[in-house]
Amino acid sequence: MNAGVFNIDGSGPEHQAVQELLPWYAADRLLADESGRVARHLQHCIACRRDLARERALLAAANDDEVLPPGLDMDAALARLMPQLGAQDQSGDASDTDTSPPAPPAASPAVVPLRAALPWWRRAAANEPSWLRWAAAAQCVVIVGMAALLARPDAADTASLSAYHALGNGAAPSGGNLVVIFEPATTEREFRRILQRHGARVVDGPTVTDAYLLQVADTERQRALEALRHDPAVRLAEALDENGTP
Repeated sequence: MNAGVFNIDGSGPEHQAVQELLPWYAADRLLADESGRVARHLQHCIACRRDLARERALLAAANDDEVLPPGLDMDAALARLMPQLGAQDQSGDASDTDTSPPAPPAASPAVVPLRAALPWWRRAAANEPSWLRWAAAAQCVVIVGMAALLARPDAADTASLSAYHALGNGAAPSGGNLVVIFEPATTEREFRRILQRHGARVVDGPTVTDAYLLQVADTERQRALEALRHDPAVRLAEALDENGTP
C-alpha cells in the first residue's frame, strides 16, 4: 500500500509539474482535472503542502483590507518617481542605438514569468517604455485616490472600526512604506523568496505595470530598501515616509 509513503523533500517530474500549478490551485483557478491532480499529489507530498500554505498566506496578504494612512501627497510622490522612470527610458534608448554586436544570450532554465497569466494586450503594453511611465503614474494616482476614500469611514462606523482594531491587534491599520516594480521576467517563486527574505507584506498590487506596495518593519525599512535596489529582479524601489511621500 502507498498510503503511508510521503514525499518530504520534493522530487520527480510530477512534483515539478504540481509546483507550477500551486499558485493557481491556491486561487481556485484550475480546471477540475488539474485541481484533482494537485489534490492527489498533496495527499503524500509534505513539501507541496508547505508551499501551498505559503501561497494561501500570500493571497490573504494581497487581499488584506487594511488601507493607507490619509493625507498622502501624491504630487510630491510622482514628482520624485517620474525622473527615475524617465532615466530608465533614456538608458533603454541609448542601448537601442548601440552598434556593437550583441553578446550571445546566456542559457537559462525554463521559468514561468510572473506575468504569464496576464492577457496579451497587458503584456504588450507593459513592454512599451513610454507607455509604462505614464501608466505607472496614473496607476499610483488611482491607488492613492481609492485609499483616501477607504480611509474615511462613515461616522456611524467609526466606533465599531476602532473597537475591532483594539480587540484584534491593539493598533490602527498601517499602510505600505515601500513601492517596488519588479522586472517582467521575475518568477512567482523568486517573488515569494524576495518577500520572505525582507519580511515584506503585500499591501496592494500588482498593477498593470507590475508595481507593488509593500509593508516592512520601520526598523528594517532602510536595510530592505538598499537590498531591493541591488536585487537584479527589482527595476525600481522607493520608500514612502509617514506622510506617504517617497
